[in-house]
Amino acid sequence: MNRDNLPEQSRGFPAAQRPAGGGVERSQGGGPTLPASHQAAPLGFVPSPDRFHWWAELSSDVKAYVERKVGPAVEWWADLHERERDRPYAVVLGPNGLAVTTPKVNQHGQRTQTVHVDAFVPSSLKHAVVQQQPTRPRSGLRTLMSPRAGEQPPAPPQLALTAHMRGVLGNLPLEAQQRLQTPFLGSQPIKHYKSYYYGNDEDLDMWLFLAGDRTVTFATGHRTLPAGTDPQQASWRLVCYQADIAQ
Repeated sequence: MNRDNLPEQSRGFPAAQRPAGGGVERSQGGGPTLPASHQAAPLGFVPSPDRFHWWAELSSDVKAYVERKVGPAVEWWADLHERERDRPYAVVLGPNGLAVTTPKVNQHGQRTQTVHVDAFVPSSLKHAVVQQQPTRPRSGLRTLMSPRAGEQPPAPPQLALTAHMRGVLGNLPLEAQQRLQTPFLGSQPIKHYKSYYYGNDEDLDMWLFLAGDRTVTFATGHRTLPAGTDPQQASWRLVCYQADIAQ
């Protein structure tokens, strides 16, 4: 990984939509341990410009640097930074890495963007499509090993995530939750993560990632949900990505 500071402000053009890369990763047989499933938390919505607006706030130097490091954008978002009232950050998933920019002020008082890059092992980015229809009820993730009579099944492991992030994950289909979390069940802790969604309860787009020392998982998709119904009755179509981080 590396970090660099680049000038922030410009009036660039919105990011172009690009086709997703990587081959389709077929579902694998489950192991004895699966991650905890999460309860869906309400997703709050406030009036805000969309990701194209915030992307346009980044300088052409920042965008060019990110593309040099991670390659052409496979998926991306940009939004208002949580600790800054008027400055953007961006997340870009490319075939060669994941880049996250953070607004900073340098020692000269200039606004810059710090760029954190998790570089990928070449050709390791794979993806799988996950779909959920409201006519197919969701059930909890469980261990595939049946407990002995009188024994309680072990509690599924919980990852070191905030309650907010767990609530966001809980809105996703269980297969997507599993794909995002499973690589971090062993000795690999999650180092950083983010999520973003835009729209309203009935019609929204979502992006999120989890990153450790060896693996990045990323998901993006579209949800439709009839007004006043439970999130479990949502229709989803997502693409889940996974890549190995170069050591």
